[in-house]
Amino acid sequence: MSNLNSNGITAPHLVEATNLHRSYKTSSQVLHVLSGANLKLKAGEMVGIIGASGVGKSTLLHVLGGLDRPETGQVLFRGDDICSKGSAYLENFRNQRVGFVFQFFNLLSDFTALENAMFPALIARVEKREARELAEELLVQVGLKDRLHHKPGELSGGESQRVALARGFVNKPDLILADEPTGNLDQKASDSLIELIQSLNHKLQQTVVIVTHSQRIASKMNRVVELVDGVINPAEKIVFI
Repeated sequence: MSNLNSNGITAPHLVEATNLHRSYKTSSQVLHVLSGANLKLKAGEMVGIIGASGVGKSTLLHVLGGLDRPETGQVLFRGDDICSKGSAYLENFRNQRVGFVFQFFNLLSDFTALENAMFPALIARVEKREARELAEELLVQVGLKDRLHHKPGELSGGESQRVALARGFVNKPDLILADEPTGNLDQKASDSLIELIQSLNHKLQQTVVIVTHSQRIASKMNRVVELVDGVINPAEKIVFI
């Protein structure tokens, strides 16, 4: 997958985040969740991010995906700094370049599995018939061939997360950002979901970043980093739990 930027120049990494700083004010203090964080992502790799609760892992994903802006620092996507772009650019970037998978699924309750998976493609103005074909193909790949027309209330937690996974991949984004995707699943469903992500990553060669509390899940990644005191370090040891 090419890393050509908007100027036709090949960037060495798909994503290069440098010196990220992000803080939040509470009634009594300022919380510095990112304090000079650096992260480089190669095209096609799977990276796990671990760290204690509240350390800023979700904030990091939001910054990488253009949902939040750092106070200082830059996020180069194929060599272009998304932090310097306007809201219209970022809206298009999030819809077409990034796929998000959240812990709580965030499915639309009145829509079927197929309609939920189609939604990002429709927003991207993909023709309805093509969007349906793309979503249906992905739902079949994640084992939901017989659940296409079921609504979220009729699906198990594992099935709902598979719908969310198909939705994240439907626009064929370059980058998948998954925030605790197995957090609400039992071990069997968690392992099944990660195997699906690995399969899709191998087939489609999209870069996948997974935030997880589970070192067992993290151990399945190509590379693992740890967010500690606002900075990112290689994880020294992964213990199976």
